[in-house]
Amino acid sequence: MGPKMSVGTPHQGDAHAERSGATPGEGSATRRRILQIALTLMAQRGVDGTSMRDLASAAGLNVASLYHYFPSKRDLLESVLIEQGFLPIRPVHIGPEGNDPAAEPLTLAQLLAEIMRSMFEVEDFVRLMVGEAMRGEATARAVGVDLFGAFESAIEDWVENNRPDLDEGPGAAAVARLLSAMVVGIFIQHAADVLGEEGDDLTALSLDRAREAASILRPPE
Repeated sequence: MGPKMSVGTPHQGDAHAERSGATPGEGSATRRRILQIALTLMAQRGVDGTSMRDLASAAGLNVASLYHYFPSKRDLLESVLIEQGFLPIRPVHIGPEGNDPAAEPLTLAQLLAEIMRSMFEVEDFVRLMVGEAMRGEATARAVGVDLFGAFESAIEDWVENNRPDLDEGPGAAAVARLLSAMVVGIFIQHAADVLGEEGDDLTALSLDRAREAASILRPPE
């Protein structure tokens, strides 16, 4: 079943707020706060491990008030995805800002570092998506496929446009799959807290790993 795009919209939140005696503005603010708390809890515990009662307690609400905003946990998850901008799936833009044709293309290291930084910037969201996709949650899996597919496409396009030797050798798609898996693996290492002090500076980590990969795939002399 596809996502119900009417679920969790601001208008619905305002309507619930009016029924509970709050003003529309108060209802919208409360709804956003609930979604942020839900994202944090779900990223830590998973969707199944986050009860509506736990969420209500963390948000300082009673369970009945929470159900005014979100009739079910599935509605809550879909609303979290909408709030994060991933339903409908948002395009992933990686490259120089704007459409300046004179802008220098990204190097492979810059591209990979940018992808990793973009994942770390929404770490709670990616943790949730990876965890729920591994548990077989259909909505999360669909979002994860599109999200990581966008990263893979960006890498494949770069290889096709900048490294004909790789495109003619193993092929741009194969290189993109390998590097995309590397990026996801680094994120999982960070999430599992196995990187030690190296994981304290995520910007430096992204750059170091990106440069290592680019060095391994450097053009032949």
